Amino acid sequence: MARVLTLAVAVPGLFLCVDRIGDNADGVAQQWRAPTCPVGTSWRTAEDCVAEVTAEVLGLGKSVSCTTDSNGAQSCTTNYSARVRFGERTEKLGVGKAFYDDVERGDRAELRLWRGDVVRMTAGGHIERFFTTTELASAGWLILGWVLLGLAWVAVLGLRLFPLLGGWMVLSVPYVLLAYNVLGLNPMGVLGWSAAGVFTVAGVWAMAATREALL
Repeated sequence: MARVLTLAVAVPGLFLCVDRIGDNADGVAQQWRAPTCPVGTSWRTAEDCVAEVTAEVLGLGKSVSCTTDSNGAQSCTTNYSARVRFGERTEKLGVGKAFYDDVERGDRAELRLWRGDVVRMTAGGHIERFFTTTELASAGWLILGWVLLGLAWVAVLGLRLFPLLGGWMVLSVPYVLLAYNVLGLNPMGVLGWSAAGVFTVAGVWAMAATREALL
């Protein structure tokens, strides 16, 4: 009964994900093909072009987040951010360590905006790229589809394989990267291919180890 219910949820959900992925992919592709707006175009009214504005860096910050695994080992990650202002609008944007180290308060930052979303920031010789709401939605639907596909696979082959979904979720990272590359939305560079390779190896290893423990 549980397997039937799982399939009853997973299969319609997969069709919905395919539909939403197609819709969002069109929107992302439109963004990537969009030309730069003519000089003088306000970012508030720019719909089919990428607006360019000059902003001021109001400040830089960092925060540390830590997690503890089941063995009690703690790992911490430092997150960096920059607060910028253009016109009457203020944005807090996540940045890399190099940006944080080299850019100072009061520096000028060149921004590119697509339909109100900041998609790129250049300051101090560093370029930071940001995802739009449409890109994030595309990734969300891709990941949801991957989860539902895994659930459908478990329902067909047997619920005893449910523990393998942990490794399956690790594989969602290279899956999303490859899907974006195939759709032509965000071609991967060396970093993207390297990340895809690392997560693929980690996911396959996790699934193999879990399967061996189940036998």
